Amino acid sequence: MSKDARIIEIGPSFNPLAPKRDGWNTIVVDHASREELLQKYHDQTIDWIEAVDIVWTGGSLADAVPPEQHGTFDAFIASHVIEHTTDIVTFLRAAETLLKPDGVVILAVPDKRKCFDFYRPLSGTADAITAFLERRDRHTLRTHIDYALNMALKPGGAGAWAATDVQPAEPVNPLTDAPQWHAAAQRPDYTDAHAWVFVPSSFSLMILELSLLGYLDLRVEELQERHATEFFVWLRKGAARLSADESRRERTALMQRVIVELADQARQLPDGPLSESAALLRDWLLKAEYRTQALQRVLSAVQASLGRFGLNRRRFRQLIALAGQDVPANALAPIQHHILLNETTKILNRRKGPDDVTAAAEDDPALAENAVLIVPLGAAQFRDPLLAAELLRERQRSLAVRVVLEAVVNSLRARSWDKDRFKAMIAKAARETPTVGPEAVRHAVLAEESRKVLGVPRA
Repeated sequence: MSKDARIIEIGPSFNPLAPKRDGWNTIVVDHASREELLQKYHDQTIDWIEAVDIVWTGGSLADAVPPEQHGTFDAFIASHVIEHTTDIVTFLRAAETLLKPDGVVILAVPDKRKCFDFYRPLSGTADAITAFLERRDRHTLRTHIDYALNMALKPGGAGAWAATDVQPAEPVNPLTDAPQWHAAAQRPDYTDAHAWVFVPSSFSLMILELSLLGYLDLRVEELQERHATEFFVWLRKGAARLSADESRRERTALMQRVIVELADQARQLPDGPLSESAALLRDWLLKAEYRTQALQRVLSAVQASLGRFGLNRRRFRQLIALAGQDVPANALAPIQHHILLNETTKILNRRKGPDDVTAAAEDDPALAENAVLIVPLGAAQFRDPLLAAELLRERQRSLAVRVVLEAVVNSLRARSWDKDRFKAMIAKAARETPTVGPEAVRHAVLAEESRKVLGVPRA
């Protein structure tokens, strides 16, 4: 974004993200004038406090901004503000009103796993809708009690920390302060509190659900998790238009991700079930799942490229290229890209041995990456027998997909595909697969993937 962009920044106080002094074309909105902010934050870097253009003390933010400025801003910036609002829907609706059609909402939001909200429950869409329908302009008694009762700090009074900090977080406010919590809700003027508590995916879920329900018209364009304290979010106008099935899938994926992110918080417990050793196990499991997914992508591409004259190589290459574009852009993406490339290369440049069987490459890097999974994983080693068992099962799923993929490849002829040979190879693999123990999961995968290859409808 260039400095010519028209920006409205909400609540920058002593730490503006788009300061006028650096040449940004910014309108500053805050809860007090500059003079009042200088007095309030006298122990901070007050030289950074800038002139306040609009003082906003209540009601809709959109009403505080002159109507002629509505729809004129390129960016709406709020760093560590949204969690303080009494009505998150009205706050974000104001952003929609103030922005140009192609404008962007930029937020910095505390991550409850990495700040003094550590022990507080997450906020949900129902909370947001209730606050909106109540036209809430003050924090509730419940918010004040929860905020004070569960506020936690780490040694040295740290209220924010890195995800790798394993020092204990302890409640900071004594229970004898309870009368003050009640009094806070009775004051006529606004009394501050964190009303909204999030992890990254719970925030995305709330935006999705509020938009699907018609309360907002926003979508998450990007979300960037930070190592400490917070996460960044970019929102754009134009909520996704999803079918009932699509919305259910999106919500389910985010709900599951919320559980994973909350579980990740347990890594900060020195003796917890997700301490460093268990985290390593979960990382291996995730990598194993990615390998299975990549093999399934290659197998699906082969299935879709098979015809009466064998493999349509051009179509196969196109499908693999599309599969590469769909790989999630995260730290584990190289695993899938590597397997896509490696398996595709083997199929397109098959080395044939006796009886037209593809020769196995002993130096296959994809197999080498899987080598770590061959090491026996004692449950006691990781203090999580369920996770260790799932890792073993996932390795067996990956092996079964590879068996089906190799059976397809080894059944290809120059201008045909030998289905009988494919069936025979799968039957042989099934006979050689144990029916008990972790290896038994291969049977279901062999049956399902073979059914797809042969085009047999599910029973």
